[in-house]
Amino acid sequence: MKKLIICLATLYSQVILAANSKTILYLGDSHSDGRFGATIDKNLSSVSDHVIMEASCGSTPLTWLGNNKFEKTICGFWKKDGDNETRTKEHLVPRLSDELAIYHPEITIIQLGTNIAAGEKPKNYSSSIVTMMKMIKENDSRCIWLGPPDALSKIVTKAKLQETNELLTNLASQNNCYYIDNLKLTKFPVESKEGIHYPPNLAAQWGELAAKEILKIISSIAE
Repeated sequence: MKKLIICLATLYSQVILAANSKTILYLGDSHSDGRFGATIDKNLSSVSDHVIMEASCGSTPLTWLGNNKFEKTICGFWKKDGDNETRTKEHLVPRLSDELAIYHPEITIIQLGTNIAAGEKPKNYSSSIVTMMKMIKENDSRCIWLGPPDALSKIVTKAKLQETNELLTNLASQNNCYYIDNLKLTKFPVESKEGIHYPPNLAAQWGELAAKEILKIISSIAE
């Protein structure tokens, strides 16, 4: 037990040394506008001096690219940059290109997938996914992509989730982006009628599991 504690403490200190001088930009969908995102923020902020968290309900890669205009969410937006925090129902969604230019993050984390799976054909998002990954690389930032979690919905079906997960896995591999498979980390509660969003306690548990995977990647990047 003592050896395990020492090993965990050593890993944690390595992650801190790797990340505390790095700026981390995080963009996500409605899953991140809640306990999941707050849990990720807590973990990232414990190892980095500057974490920018942004989440927009209903967002897909196209939303964050903004192609010649700003997209608008009407179901929830959250941004936290240090002590500055905004949480509102309606908001213009920032463009990834602008955020990269403003913050110059060494690490950029994208949490998108559920709304891709909600579309008619997930593969139709391939171009916008690749554009985001390439944009991150071109701005000298390391890319980490979190895929969709499990769901029990007539819209976000198991088949669509698997298709989206495979698409993101392949595109991440082709575009030098680390990928976290959230289908392996989650199981949607059958008692929840909503079907897509996790209750706060389970969202926090998922957040801890995902954060652990993120910190592992950050540690490996610094080696």
